[in-house]
This record gives sequence, C-alpha cells and structure tokens, in this order.
Amino acid sequence: MKTYIFKLLFKGPVHFGDTGIDLENVQPTLSSDSLFSAIVNAVSANLGAEEANRLITEFQKKPPFLVSSLFPYIENCYYLPKPLDDSFIDKEIKKKVGKELKKLMWLEKRDFLRWLREEKFSDNDILEMCKNQKKFYEIEIRPRVTIDRITGQTSIYHCGYLYYYDNAGLYGLVYFRDNAYFKKFEMFLNLLSFTGIGGEKTYGCGLFDFKILELDSAFNAIFNLNSDRYTLLSLYHPNDEEIKKLNDILVYYNFVRKKGWISSGRQSLTLKRKSVGFITEGSVVNQRIKGKLLDVTPDNISKEALKHKVYRYGYAFTAPFRGLE
Repeated sequence: MKTYIFKLLFKGPVHFGDTGIDLENVQPTLSSDSLFSAIVNAVSANLGAEEANRLITEFQKKPPFLVSSLFPYIENCYYLPKPLDDSFIDKEIKKKVGKELKKLMWLEKRDFLRWLREEKFSDNDILEMCKNQKKFYEIEIRPRVTIDRITGQTSIYHCGYLYYYDNAGLYGLVYFRDNAYFKKFEMFLNLLSFTGIGGEKTYGCGLFDFKILELDSAFNAIFNLNSDRYTLLSLYHPNDEEIKKLNDILVYYNFVRKKGWISSGRQSLTLKRKSVGFITEGSVVNQRIKGKLLDVTPDNISKEALKHKVYRYGYAFTAPFRGLE
C-alpha cells in the first residue's frame, strides 16, 4: 500500500461548473466525486462500457485505490484545505485576526502539518498564512449564442473559462490498497488527459499533461501523524453503518448537496442524476470512516433512455492515513 501525488498541468482553459445562472460560474478546484466520474467516463469512452462496469464493480466491493479531491499547487508549493477545527487557536488571537482566519481557505502543506499538530499560532502566523494564499488562476467570461432549432431565434448566454498561471495547476493524492493498480491508474489518467476533464470539452477545455510523484517528507509527516482525529481531503458520504452513528463521528464539518446532468462516455444526456449530500473537504471526524459508492440513477427511467446505472464517489480520503487502512 502506497500513496502518490499526481500533478495536472493544463494545456488551456478548464470549465469546472458551479451552481448559478447559465454557465458563467466556475470553481478553481475539482471534488473527488467529479474526478472519479471523469475517470469512469474516460474509461467508457476509450475502452468501452464493459471495462467501465468492471471498474465500478471493483469499487462497490472494495476500492483498489482511493483519491482525494484536486487542490491547487504553484511550482513546488502544494496547498490543502484548511481544517475546520480551529479550537486550539487562542481566543485573543481570534479576536485580532478573526476576519483573516475566516477567509483563509488553503494552507501550504507545512502549515497544514502545523495545524494538524495543533501548534501555537500567533496573529502574525495567521497573517503570514493569508499572505501565502496566492491566487493561481484567472477567469474569462465569454458570450455565446444559441439558436432555437424550431423558431430560429437566437439568445445570448455566458460561459466562464478558468486559466491557471504558469507553473500552477491542480494536484491530487492517490492511495493504492493494491499496488498492482498503479499502472492501471496511470492509464486512466492518460485516457483522461486526452479526453479532457470538466465541462466544455468540445471547445478544447480540460486537456492536460500529468506527472505521478513520490510523497516528500512533509506529506509523509502529514499522513503518518499520530492523531485521534482525521481531516477529510475528499468529499464523503457515510455508508449505512456510519449513518447510524454520524453524530458521534462528526466533530467539525460542512455539508454540500451535489446534483447535475448525466454523462455517459462521450455523450451528455438530458437526464439529471439524483441529488445527494456530502461532508466537505476540511471537515474533521474522530473515527475511522469509509464512505460508499452511491447509486444516483434517476427513478423510472427506461433502458432506452439510460442503458446503465449511475454512481457517485463518496469514499473518504483522510489525513492522517490510518483511517484508510
């Protein structure tokens, strides 16, 4: 069992859709459920539905690997979501820099480690971490025109495109329960790099190069930390057993509801998957958790309209790693 970093260097713009009117709202990172769905669709589009179904079946039984959400990097600085547990920070410090602390979203990996260790922070430490939270992208809003097929009338809408700065992009973490799966995962990323990740792929969005790297000393320290609490680095949906004791598991958490349209291989269907809730990245739990693969297939859909089940990835990826064993 081993863990790696995979870095994505985008060749052009990306479109990671967010809730809102039209397509103008975009987000700079990508959650684990969307990443896994993109992998499955890339496998289906390039290797066929049978291979995609085989992958889904493996994850229903016991996932051969676990993935985090995608987080920003700038050159050799890797950022992680700020843990929601800040109870160890002195109340007087919070009074001085409370607004800055609330705005702080990302921690460089060494600051993330200090946070997990619950080290003593000064107000200057907090301000310095805010200063290190650099912008890593620009957003372009483009007007687009659609034509009604029946009336021929045109209407304008807008779409957001996100450009990462040079030497910046997104990275993820992958934990292999089965080391023999390394080559397969590398193949999945290769397929995805040519297929594209996110929306607007017909306009050339989401294409990337990638590298798979060993963990450095800072990451190893994070994931081998001796702690009785675990910080989520992915979205998480509790399995049936975990739901029964969820109030005891969650310490500090946020919740997000995910919904959207169904994609099947290279096809985008005019069908919506079921809306489901997730515990977000940065949430803190006090027990080992697993999560599950969710069936989000819409009800009462004919086989002609949809030829397969639709799933959403809800397995937990935590720091420290002891929760994944």
